[in-house]
Amino acid sequence: MSDPLSIGAGVAGLLSLGIQVTSSLVQFYSSYKSQESDVIRITKKLETLLETFRALETAVASPRIRTDQQTLLNKVKNSILDCKELIDELQEETRKFTKASEPGFIERAKISGRKIAYPFRQSTLQKLDEDIKEIRSNLSFALDVLQLEATSSSASELEEIKLLLELVSGLQISANIRDWLKAPDPTINHNEACLKRHPNTGLWFVESLVFKTWLDADNSFLWLNGFAGCGKSVLCSTVIQSTFRHRRSNPQIGIAFFYFNFNDKSKQDLLAMLSSLLLQLSSQLKGRHEELAKLQARYSNGLPTIPVLVDNLQYIIKRYQDVYIIVDAIDESPKDSARGSVLEKLWEMRQWSLKELHLLVTSRDEPDIREELEPLPKEDILLKNAGVDKDIANMISDRLKKDRKLKRWSKFHDLIKDGLIEGAQGV
Repeated sequence: MSDPLSIGAGVAGLLSLGIQVTSSLVQFYSSYKSQESDVIRITKKLETLLETFRALETAVASPRIRTDQQTLLNKVKNSILDCKELIDELQEETRKFTKASEPGFIERAKISGRKIAYPFRQSTLQKLDEDIKEIRSNLSFALDVLQLEATSSSASELEEIKLLLELVSGLQISANIRDWLKAPDPTINHNEACLKRHPNTGLWFVESLVFKTWLDADNSFLWLNGFAGCGKSVLCSTVIQSTFRHRRSNPQIGIAFFYFNFNDKSKQDLLAMLSSLLLQLSSQLKGRHEELAKLQARYSNGLPTIPVLVDNLQYIIKRYQDVYIIVDAIDESPKDSARGSVLEKLWEMRQWSLKELHLLVTSRDEPDIREELEPLPKEDILLKNAGVDKDIANMISDRLKKDRKLKRWSKFHDLIKDGLIEGAQGV
């Protein structure tokens, strides 16, 4: 019998070619030492694409998809094969770049004081950027499917949660600095939300084009909004874990999150959010926490002002290739005191127009929040839809099957399920 994920030589060969071509492009651009900012950014994106190719090649080599999931298998194959034309385009670019890297070419250009024509032309870099985005979008779907299957068991999911919490805990930074900064710990809230989450809750969103676009687009923003009880925080935990999976141990990608909380005064204002985000992102810069040490030295008798924290957060974000920030339950920041400044700073962060910043927030749809966030239609996600209803239906079905006390009512299960789904109204 053939392997459950018998992808064939064509797909395997395409992945191998993708690795070869992308490696060549990385090597070419990296060899140009006096790089401008747009060249540096393309190089980093190529490095990330290379990691995606390699991760997918590994995932395909040890598949977990069952033989009864042929439809899913075909989607994985097709998403990889859809990259063929773009990979061929990149291969053609490498051939042209080879001529541009002939001995003396770069040196002659530097001496003449002009920018090297073809490989560093703005239109060339822009086309490369577009191709990279499209390839990563297709490959990410395939890789997410394979990794999701590989982490579907409870033990694997708990291990993944543990790895994320270790990443953002800030334990890599000295206890002296952590005690001084007094940043509240959002991992407690995240762990609680994960424990409440029924398996596969929120997959309708993290598998959507909207979410994929948020992961890949420059300076992206999303606002998930809905009424109390619709599961925003649980969905937020799914978003955070999926973003962490997207990161795939790439040290050039940072992730930070914050849960506002009605019941915890230490997690209700702007200072709490900024200090927590700053600590999380600083801790992920391996062995490079000098900025926090400098801050502590300057403000040893107290905490920095809000503008200073904001400036340092912006500086830290710029040191990454991509940074994903997820903020949950803005409405749980008190409206009459702290919420205004939180919204103002979130708006300000969007105005930075940093390509590497990806911001996602959740809240109830309240007038002051909507007015301040100013979401575009494509950025405004209402959590009252068929996806949420399906999450509720799955949870109810699972409970009816597994609850020992409910088994004796098995002949009424369909009636119970239909009644609860209809009465839930998205809650």
